Amino acid sequence: MEIQLNKPVIREAIVRALSDANKENREAEFVISTEAVDSYGTVFRADGWDLTRYNANPIVCFQHRSSSDNPDMILGTSTVRLEDKQLIATVRFEAAEDNPLAEKVWRKVKNGTLRMASVGASPTRGHWGERSAGEDPEVLYFDSSELYEWSIVSMGSNPDALKRNDETMEAIRAKIIKETPVIEAPATKTRSTRDAQLIINSNSLKK
Repeated sequence: MEIQLNKPVIREAIVRALSDANKENREAEFVISTEAVDSYGTVFRADGWDLTRYNANPIVCFQHRSSSDNPDMILGTSTVRLEDKQLIATVRFEAAEDNPLAEKVWRKVKNGTLRMASVGASPTRGHWGERSAGEDPEVLYFDSSELYEWSIVSMGSNPDALKRNDETMEAIRAKIIKETPVIEAPATKTRSTRDAQLIINSNSLKK
């Protein structure tokens, strides 16, 4: 059964190896999303990404501080593309003379000190996995999602964020179970939070 969702989420991304061409152009590539099952038992379908909103304002921020009154928190801009079921983002950092913070972050990315990013998206449709389709019944598949933004971050997760994640995922599952009583809901599992970040805000699901 299809599930209607409208809840912004932030998901971990990982930097790719930097080529000489990347370094010359002050660019870095991040694998923003794949179809792997994350630690919260969700999958973002690659063919369901809507990039329209992001392409209209393709900024890359530091630590999601897009609303900061410090303009240097915007590190640069990026292009996003789908490649072999992976969502790939290529960020070009602003020049050192224009943005000292962008230069510092860029150097840390090159050195391998900073290698994580978080992606903000809004899943709009999803479904529980169907065994007949080769899917895991205990996994929630996001069939369509709108990309909002992404940021370079110092850590992929933190205890406070993970606590909010757990609570919100329980709210999502409870909402789905309530709205689809004829479907047997999968048992909630305790999942590892070390491998991926899923920060979900407290806005209500669209009814």
